[in-house]
Amino acid sequence: MISRNNSEEHPDLTPPADEYIAPAPRVSVQAFCANAATAATVKSASQDRRLDKAHLSVHMGGIAAAIDAYHKAPTPNVIMLETEASIDLLAGLDELATVCDAGTRVVVIGSAADVTPYRELVRRGVSDYVVGPV
Repeated sequence: MISRNNSEEHPDLTPPADEYIAPAPRVSVQAFCANAATAATVKSASQDRRLDKAHLSVHMGGIAAAIDAYHKAPTPNVIMLETEASIDLLAGLDELATVCDAGTRVVVIGSAADVTPYRELVRRGVSDYVVGPV
């Protein structure tokens, strides 16, 4: 006799509700990476079945490439920016703000694990800050 493992027979096998991750909505995301490892990670994440409805594209060049791209095209729903230590992030974000459409969310991947830059970024409208590498 074959035994089926299901949540009715074994309630202790039911995953906790907080482990469920809902699929992403239909959204456009453009990532501007500073290094190849981050670009590869973002491309790998885009293959997750929960991102089937999302349109995700990866570009190299960091914030400078994003600023250049949006001088010529509308911005997506979400922009992911990987920063480099040698770049003045705040000045770059100020320049990016001049070419961003209203409602675009910005997520920054940075290297500083300090609350002070995070607070300044949030004050300037950044949706989230992730300490890299991711």
